[in-house]
Amino acid sequence: MPFVDFAKLKSRVSIEHAVQMLSLSLNKSGAQLRGPCPVCNTGGDRALVVTPEKGLFYCFAAKTGGDQIALTAHIKGIKTSDAAGFLAGNSTVPVPRNRTVPGTVPPAPPEKGFRPLDYLQPQHEAVQGLGISKETAEAFGAGYAPKGILRGRLAIPIHDRDGTLLAYCGRTVKNESPTLTFPNGFDPHSVIFGAHKVQPGELYLVRDPLQILTAYEAGVENVVAFLTTITAQQLEQLASLMDEKKVETIELF
Repeated sequence: MPFVDFAKLKSRVSIEHAVQMLSLSLNKSGAQLRGPCPVCNTGGDRALVVTPEKGLFYCFAAKTGGDQIALTAHIKGIKTSDAAGFLAGNSTVPVPRNRTVPGTVPPAPPEKGFRPLDYLQPQHEAVQGLGISKETAEAFGAGYAPKGILRGRLAIPIHDRDGTLLAYCGRTVKNESPTLTFPNGFDPHSVIFGAHKVQPGELYLVRDPLQILTAYEAGVENVVAFLTTITAQQLEQLASLMDEKKVETIELF
């Protein structure tokens, strides 16, 4: 049977074309296409986000994303190989299983304030197992901590609104409890994770900082998260942030 080259397939069938082939009902919103996810049927009418410029999608309801092949696999509930075959016009064509997210991510901006941890491992297999590439981890200054108080966890830097590094939280990589740990003396109620990266327009609010990294991996960047259960203090912070950054609407996932 004929061989299907992933790279050639994606150059021939854009993610916008895939959207049409899948009969998805998405509306243009700035540089993105947004709409309900017909598979998850949760998360509202903006749960599914496609970024044509980057050739990527992200489903907030399923917390998954990727290229047009991954989109097809998600929507049709089939294997990656069958999804590639569908886009190629032959669902029986065997294809390789190595899929990579196209494009590159910008390097992490220089940080000030709290001293960055220089021993973190963004390429560690535990980080990859969470669906985070080395490039995305580096863009956030995150990585597996082989030592220190966050040892054995994904260490993610926490910034204030101005981008000053305040501390690191440790996110479990093994479904341990608690999901997040913080250094002594740090008040997780005092910040909104990702606030320093917020841009005008629509904002997504998620429940786990890891979702911000996985969304970024799929081309969605205007996302924030609370580090604890929601309090009145944090709602006030969020309202202030939206006013300051000229955020028009917010979606909760």
